Amino acid sequence: MSAEDKMKLITRRLDEVIGDDRIMAVVKERPLKIYWGTATTGKPHVAYFVPMSKIADFLKAGCEVTILLADLHAYLDNMKAPWELIKFRTQYYEAVIKAMLRAIGVSLDKLHFVQGTSYQLGEKFTEDVYKLSSMVTEHDAKKAGAEVVKQIDAPFQSGLLYPGLQALDEEYLGVDAQFGGVDQRKIFTYAEKYLPKLGYQKRSHMMNPMVPGLTGGKMSSSEADSKIDLLDSSEDVERKLSGASCDPSTPDNGVMAFVNYVVCPILEGQGKNLDLGNGQTLSSFDHLKTEFVAGNIAGDVIKTFVTKFLNSLLDHIRKEFSSPELQELTKKAYPPPSEMPSAVPPPSETTPSDNLTLQGLSIDDRCQLISQNLAACPPPSLSKVLSHTAHVLWTVPVTGKPDATLLGHVAKVRDFLKAGCKITILVQDVLSHLDGCQFPLDVASHRANFCIELLKATFTAYNIPLEHITIIKGSDFQKKEDYILDLYRLTALVTCKDSSDAVSNVVKDPNLLSALIYPDMFALDEKHTKVNIHYCGSRHAQLSAFAEKVLPLVGGQPRVHLAGAEMPSLLNRAALNPEEEFIELIEQDAQIKKKIKAAFCEEGNISFNPVLSLVKVIIMPLLGDEKFKMCRSPENGGDIEFKSFEDLENTFEQKNVHPGDLKNTVMEYLKRLITPVRKAAESGPLKKLQNQAFPPPPKKGKSAPKPAAGSDEFVPSKFDMRVGKIVEISRHPDAESLYVEKIDIGEAEPRTIVSGLVKFVPIEEMQDRMVVVLANLKPAAMRGVKSAGMVLCASVSEPAAVEPLQPAPGSKPGDRVMAEGYEGDPDPVLNTKKSDALTKMLSGFKVNSSLTATWNSNVLSTSSGPVTVATLKDAPIK
Repeated sequence: MSAEDKMKLITRRLDEVIGDDRIMAVVKERPLKIYWGTATTGKPHVAYFVPMSKIADFLKAGCEVTILLADLHAYLDNMKAPWELIKFRTQYYEAVIKAMLRAIGVSLDKLHFVQGTSYQLGEKFTEDVYKLSSMVTEHDAKKAGAEVVKQIDAPFQSGLLYPGLQALDEEYLGVDAQFGGVDQRKIFTYAEKYLPKLGYQKRSHMMNPMVPGLTGGKMSSSEADSKIDLLDSSEDVERKLSGASCDPSTPDNGVMAFVNYVVCPILEGQGKNLDLGNGQTLSSFDHLKTEFVAGNIAGDVIKTFVTKFLNSLLDHIRKEFSSPELQELTKKAYPPPSEMPSAVPPPSETTPSDNLTLQGLSIDDRCQLISQNLAACPPPSLSKVLSHTAHVLWTVPVTGKPDATLLGHVAKVRDFLKAGCKITILVQDVLSHLDGCQFPLDVASHRANFCIELLKATFTAYNIPLEHITIIKGSDFQKKEDYILDLYRLTALVTCKDSSDAVSNVVKDPNLLSALIYPDMFALDEKHTKVNIHYCGSRHAQLSAFAEKVLPLVGGQPRVHLAGAEMPSLLNRAALNPEEEFIELIEQDAQIKKKIKAAFCEEGNISFNPVLSLVKVIIMPLLGDEKFKMCRSPENGGDIEFKSFEDLENTFEQKNVHPGDLKNTVMEYLKRLITPVRKAAESGPLKKLQNQAFPPPPKKGKSAPKPAAGSDEFVPSKFDMRVGKIVEISRHPDAESLYVEKIDIGEAEPRTIVSGLVKFVPIEEMQDRMVVVLANLKPAAMRGVKSAGMVLCASVSEPAAVEPLQPAPGSKPGDRVMAEGYEGDPDPVLNTKKSDALTKMLSGFKVNSSLTATWNSNVLSTSSGPVTVATLKDAPIK
């Protein structure tokens, strides 16, 4: 069979093919690898013969076909199948699909069955799920699954994960193309958009039309009379089909569709015509349809023919399933409702039974010790927990540089140890990545490693023993099978609204899909670290309430939650740089002085006073029994000591302490408390970890003197390249290939820019897209619309492809993009009087093999990181 003949067989009767050129290229070289997935929920019915007939075409064309028994997808789709039944239903689906294919005469030699959970619970797949969820918005995920996932008033999180899992299946099954119904088109385009962003190749997609059920509407596994089951008796098949509509006025009814998409392909493969059994024989479906519409063939004749043909197929399946083994499997997979297991597992955790006594400390004493310096009073349940072994979880994010607030939490850890508690410190690398995707997952791991060693150094500096302290990273267990299975189970039980409400004040971008699973993981961390107390910042109060509510859904028990005090911003205004708002844990003395001097500290103001907060949150807890001493000159009242923060606060409110004296004292204490930690961090091993976690900006290499702005010699600093956000886009009224965009580049008004991207980027992907704009071109009219800049893109000619450059996550409109080592001022307006001037200027700009934009191998970046593209390697930038 020639490649062209194979292609015709592969694509016949399909409604749509995306990427047929890629399919043809593969078919010319080797067998095409295709996968079709089915969620193992209700019993397969006769409508499954439609995809089976198409799979028969694929196999006849020499394709290698994988059937994915999507057990995990089945659970995520509104929890149609309880976990306890999935194993049996997966076995049932494999047996019945094999029986169907044998019934239509298909060889199974090149057919493979794969169970979704055989790889979807693996660490690599899970890591990709985390990465993908931090790229995709809730809106995009909901849109992708709209035609496939059951839509309800209060949707569960699982329905939004479903499209991403299906997209990743293409990579992990190693296929060239995915086959499905046209109702999955949005999931397929979702996969084409996001797989390249993970570094995976784009796959092709083949779509069957949506075929109506034999009895009229869509066949539903949940409505017995709407479907014909594969194990229905011949009498039931005849009864159900007798009531089906087959009227010439609606020639595309379910009965005729079954003839077109099931009967005809099978007969064609056998070299037979349509023999209706009443003396009429037709050469093709089109012939049948013409005669049917003309009134030459009655609908009842066609129904009788379909009934006989269908029963002949089902006889093969009935015979196979008459075996005791398959009958038993059917009962286990689909028990009666009264024997259906619950979707919610029974509690699986037990409270430690060992009693704990500490020399000289009663439970009340320990409660008092634990309660001090908290942001809120602990719940009454704390006493009960302390009657047994108390195990505290303290979660530490790594979204930014470690700040001095950690010293206050270290003081709290000391209290926990004195109260006889075991401590697990969870450094959240995965969750910090999921918090708005502010940095890659591998960077999160480096930050976690640095944070762990810095915490150890801090404990050592303050003589806090590590004997009862365990420090772990989230990635140590958050990619394990038992954890991810619990996570998927929870997403199928928790609504998007409940999750969104819990996390709205915690994460940077609550619109991302990752924000929705953040609360689930916060709760599951408590279960999988086997703690009974969770200590975290006061801003996590809603997350704590969420955890108490949802943990019983996965067999867990609510924990005691303790809220630690947190620092406000040092400023009462917007910061020019985020680092102005806090003091780093390893801050240099000069910077401490500078930041304290700039900190807001209004005389007598105790409602918002970050300098007072430094005393309350960090200094006094760490001092312990030592008094807070303020040194003042005699004319200012002399030295003064405070036993408690309340005494200091009252004195300050009465204006008996001047802000300047408070600042000077706080500054000296912070220097004293931070110095031992900073010195430890300056050691070789910690310094190396710090540089991996927070790489210093690249040093400017020695180079030839840069030409001045406006000179003829080109250097990349002449370009005024700015990060832009497309806030409005439309098609050019007079040019089909052009977009007219309004792009915010940090100026008072968005710029109008015309781009020739219509053939390469769909308009919906352009809206709200972050791009790189060459902003100092002289405005020029393009087919009647004046364009004030150019959207920079990577571009290749064979095959033609164009991708806009992508600024690093965290970049803002107006941020300048510069080549490494070339930080000069841009030309006010580029000199492009010569026709080839701009082309020559752009000649050194290209994307390298790592998908990073460069100029003569110097990386283009903003202050947030390098500029990249999605898929085009070694491509020129135009």
